[in-house]
Amino acid sequence: MDTVLFVCTGNTCRSPMAEGFFRCQGGESRTGLTAASAGLYTTGGMPASEFAVTAAKERGADISGHRSRLLNHDILDNAKYIFCMTAAHYDWLMEQYPEAEEKTYLIADSDISDPFGGDLMTYRSAADEIYEAVRTIIAKLVK
Repeated sequence: MDTVLFVCTGNTCRSPMAEGFFRCQGGESRTGLTAASAGLYTTGGMPASEFAVTAAKERGADISGHRSRLLNHDILDNAKYIFCMTAAHYDWLMEQYPEAEEKTYLIADSDISDPFGGDLMTYRSAADEIYEAVRTIIAKLVK
């Protein structure tokens, strides 16, 4: 099945929240795409950060079972759409995987700041931005 892939740096905060929000907003059933996420610089198997789990749960997404994974060719090949959290992520992806250009986008009009190391309010702010961005993406993919 085709996936919608969310990409960030470590795959423990922003992209897992986006993946969870895609699911909890009915994105998979409404678009026929499976939500997935990956990081550009990560060690596989890391859990989502505690505050990311809390901020996601407050908005209806359970990411407590998430484990990080490093972006690779197989993950990219299975993605129908790829959404990056920042312009820097997009630029890195285009440099490393130029063949993915036609299916790679920014998740929002402005960068989603990395909440890593911040307090719960920082994570809530990022979660709000990601939740709305995912809502917009689902609406566009359903059309």
